[in-house]
Amino acid sequence: MATLGRMPGTSGTTGTGLAQTRAGALVGAGGVALGALGLTELALARRDDSLLDRLGEQVIAVLPVPLVEVGITLVGTADKTLLRGQLAATAVAALAAPAASHRVPSPGPLTGAAAGLAGLAALAAARRRLAQRIPVGDPLLGGDAPDRSGAARTPVTGFYSTDVTMRPRVVDAADWRLELRDAQGRSASLGAAALADLPLTQRDAVLACVHNRPGWDRLGQQRWTGLPIPDLLSAAGLSVPADDADLDLVMTGADGLVMVLPWREAVARGSWLVTGMDGRPLTAAHGHPARVMTPGLVGQYNGVKWASSLHLAPAGSVRATWVAKGWPVGPVTVPPSARIDSPGRVGMPPRLPVGRVRVPARCEVRGTAWAPAHGGVAGVEVSVSGGPWRPADLEPDHGPASWRQWRLALDLPPGRHELAARCLAADGSVQAGTGRPPYPQGADGFHRVRVRVG
Repeated sequence: MATLGRMPGTSGTTGTGLAQTRAGALVGAGGVALGALGLTELALARRDDSLLDRLGEQVIAVLPVPLVEVGITLVGTADKTLLRGQLAATAVAALAAPAASHRVPSPGPLTGAAAGLAGLAALAAARRRLAQRIPVGDPLLGGDAPDRSGAARTPVTGFYSTDVTMRPRVVDAADWRLELRDAQGRSASLGAAALADLPLTQRDAVLACVHNRPGWDRLGQQRWTGLPIPDLLSAAGLSVPADDADLDLVMTGADGLVMVLPWREAVARGSWLVTGMDGRPLTAAHGHPARVMTPGLVGQYNGVKWASSLHLAPAGSVRATWVAKGWPVGPVTVPPSARIDSPGRVGMPPRLPVGRVRVPARCEVRGTAWAPAHGGVAGVEVSVSGGPWRPADLEPDHGPASWRQWRLALDLPPGRHELAARCLAADGSVQAGTGRPPYPQGADGFHRVRVRVG
C-alpha cells in the first residue's frame, strides 16, 4: 500500500495539536503579562500610586448613572474590587494577544505559569502596601474625650464608605490646608493645628448613601466632632451672611470632587466641618483630616471628603460634579425609613438574607429608623402579612439628625408571615413605601422580612 503524503497546502499539525499549541502560547504570554502587570503595580505602590486605580477612576468618571446603579445593586461594596479584577484581566489579555496569535514569540507555558504566580504575588504585595498607608503628623482633632452616651453607633471599622476614588486619599495633616473664601472675595487658610484650637463640639448623626435600599446597611450612625460652617468662617475672620438665597456654598475635596449646596440650605440644615468620629480623628476612608457633613442630605449632597476648599459663590455659578453626571441639582434629602434588624439580618449584595427566618410564636421584632430631613423619628409601625399597622415602642430620642431604635413584641400563629416596618417622622411625614428606586431621589420602599412559625 502506498504511503499517503500530506495534501498540498495543509499543515503537519493536527487540529488537537494546534489547539494545544495555541493554549500553551496563551498560558505563556498571559503569565508573562500578569507578571509584568504585578511588578508594575508593586513599583508604583512604593510611590503610593497604582495603574489599576488610575484606570478605574477613569472608568468611574464616564460610567452612566443607570449602569452604576445596576452594579451597586448586584455587587454592593465589592464594586471596586471587581472593577480592579476586570481591568487586570483586560490588561493581561491585551498584552498577551500578540504572542497568543503568534505575531511575536511566546514563552513556554511553564515559564508563563511561573511568571503569572510571581505577578499575583506582586499584585497582592502592592495592595497590602497601599492599604498600609496611613495619615501622619495627625493631631487629635476630636476635642474633649468621647461621650459614650447616646444612640447605638456603627463601629468605625464597619461604617460604610463610598466615593469616586478607587482607594481613600491619604492626606498628611501636617501639610494640609483648608482654603476659605467669603462672598466678598476675602480669603483665609487654616491648618490642622489651628482647626484643633477652635471650639469643636460633638453630636450624633446618621449618614446615608442615596443608593441605600430597604434592608441594606449603606448608612451608619456615629458621634461626629466638628463645628458649623458659619462658625468656621467667622473664626477665620470672614464675612458670614445669614441665609442669603443668592449664594452657594462650593466645596472641593482632594479627590477633585465638587459639591454645591445653597447657602440657605447649609445654614438651615446645620452644615458643619467634621474632623473626628467616635472621639478620634477621621480615618482616611472617611475623609481625614476633615470633611463636610450636612444632616438630612444623602451622600452626593451631604459634603465632600478630604476637604481642601470652601467658598461662597453666586448661586448657580458653579456646577457640581454629580449634577454633571446626571443627578438633579438637588439637594436630595434622606427619606424617612425604618429597618428590621431582627429577626433576619441586614446587609448588601452579595450577603443579603435569603429565604424565610424561623421564629417562635412569641417573638420580638427590633429595628432602626431615621428621618434626619424631617425632624427626626416620631414613631415606627409594623405590619404582619399586610395587616393593620401596629405601633412599636421607641428607644430614647437623641436628636433629629440621629437614628432611633425600636422594638415590638408579636404573637404569631403557625405558618408563614411577612413583616414590614415604616417610619413616622416628627414633621408628619410617613414613609411612602412605593418601592421607588434609588435614582434620583433615594429609595423609599418598606423593608420586609419573611418569617416562619412552627
